[in-house]
Amino acid sequence: MNTIKESLYSTIKTLDDEEARQLLEFTLRLRKRTAASTTMKRLANDPTFKIPEGGMNTLEAVLPIKGKGIAASKLLVRDRR
Repeated sequence: MNTIKESLYSTIKTLDDEEARQLLEFTLRLRKRTAASTTMKRLANDPTFKIPEGGMNTLEAVLPIKGKGIAASKLLVRDRR
């Protein structure tokens, strides 16, 4: 093992159950993020794109505005039929 993994392994031995559970949850979330990391790394070198420092989960969810009348998407479907 390299020194980083050895250090992590020795640190894990000293954790209590709650800390170990938190660390396991963190590593599972970390592994889920790696699916997009190749694309993020490629785009980070492209000056066209600006990658947020916090990663991909920095944007807040936005609820759609409720307007009056029939939604444009429903009108389009109706017109196409």
